[in-house]
Amino acid sequence: MTIKITLQKDSTFNDKEHFIYCLHDLVNEWEDIIGPKEMDKEDVGFNSERLLELKTILNKLAKEKEQQHDKRNTI
Repeated sequence: MTIKITLQKDSTFNDKEHFIYCLHDLVNEWEDIIGPKEMDKEDVGFNSERLLELKTILNKLAKEKEQQHDKRNTI
């Protein structure tokens, strides 16, 4: 799966990395407050499996962005 993030010039996010961290934080807060739903496979929404998959994707994206940042700052 490939996710392309394009931010507008006047975005309130500092950059793509900041967006990913904010989205990750949002998902964690949503999980803590609302929690996953129980539903059928065809239903739209987040059950525990979809929530776990989303968090895994966000963690991977954050880790990739962090590694890119580290490479840029390495002498």
